[in-house]
Amino acid sequence: MYNAECLRLLNNDHHYKRLSKDPTETIREEITFLIDKGMNNGWITKHEASFLTQPDPKTPYFYILPKIHKNKHPPPGRPIVSAIGSILEPLSQFCDWFLQPFVKQIPTYLKDTTDVLALLNTLEFDKEKEHLMTLDVESLYTNIPQEATLEVINNLLNRGVWNYITPPEFILDLAHLALTRNFFEFDKNFFLQIQGTSMGSTFAPSLACLYVDHFEKEMVLTEENPYVNHIRLSKRYIDDILIIWRGTKEEATTYITWLNTLNPFLRFMATVGDPAVSFLDLLITERNGSLTTEVYYKPTDRNTLLQFQSFHPRSLRENLPVGQFLRLRRSCTELTDYKKHAQQLTDKLRARGYPDHLLRRARLGRRGGDKDSLLLYMCQAIGIARRDGVNEGGYKTDSIKRTRARGKK
Repeated sequence: MYNAECLRLLNNDHHYKRLSKDPTETIREEITFLIDKGMNNGWITKHEASFLTQPDPKTPYFYILPKIHKNKHPPPGRPIVSAIGSILEPLSQFCDWFLQPFVKQIPTYLKDTTDVLALLNTLEFDKEKEHLMTLDVESLYTNIPQEATLEVINNLLNRGVWNYITPPEFILDLAHLALTRNFFEFDKNFFLQIQGTSMGSTFAPSLACLYVDHFEKEMVLTEENPYVNHIRLSKRYIDDILIIWRGTKEEATTYITWLNTLNPFLRFMATVGDPAVSFLDLLITERNGSLTTEVYYKPTDRNTLLQFQSFHPRSLRENLPVGQFLRLRRSCTELTDYKKHAQQLTDKLRARGYPDHLLRRARLGRRGGDKDSLLLYMCQAIGIARRDGVNEGGYKTDSIKRTRARGKK
């Protein structure tokens, strides 16, 4: 069943091409040519040239992760290419260093869950006129067109003042090579990815983010969009989009149908909240004119927390519950929601062998919810204060002492 699903994906000749042999040596020659060009022109240092050179590369291999939340019999596969140690991965990492600042400048950019929580904390919500909505871009990584994505990158790199010795055209050459020569092995056969990029490549998230950003600016967040006035808020984490929709559910459905006619490479799946939606690891709900959050687990979630009897460092095992409970408290707006999830987490940790005295120390149920109290408890529970002025978590001990003092008051 596993091999059959892999071959089903790889037989899609719009995305993959079977190769007659291992292309490593041909790609090595192309990389060497570019590195020599960069060195001769003073665009890269010897250290950077050494970084871009992989003397003994590993062959990337293809595998899938079954998406059992989509269908159980048989589950579709999420294609992954393990690129660690491969000949193209240094190029991907090098290019990503230059692309990351552009990603962070995207108007709809969300960094992580903490970013989402900070955003929601500033918003009011009119449940009579507005709806929560989430969009998911279907198979984004494997669907973005390579040449169009490279054109987006080219326009970004050549926009405005360039403050690096390495010129944009050299970075684009490396990106072109890393994207269009993406090969891998499966079952002793070699394949080339001819559309999209692979999950497993360092710069894949940046490429995907920047391509979708270009689409948003050109087609969605523009006055040319007949539905733009319905979009009060639109924020995105790679392929997951959170929207506050000002209008009816019927209008939202019509908007999604229209949206899916704009780009043949991007297909959006929508969920309209009634009254809640899940986004990343949060469940977002409208309550009394504001948006509250609690932690969200997918229906397929299983108790895979680290076993306490594992051979990981003892400090890691003892502090894992602290981090888990802190995450819960951070994600739950209401204390009642935190207590509900904290009890569930306690049961999960106990099932994985964690002793009760560690769980009692880690649980935050009666310690308030403001940031100072959480920092105070984190310092006390983990015991991270050190004599040299800075603790292992990065906080200055003077700040910890001031927090302790406030806690005593």
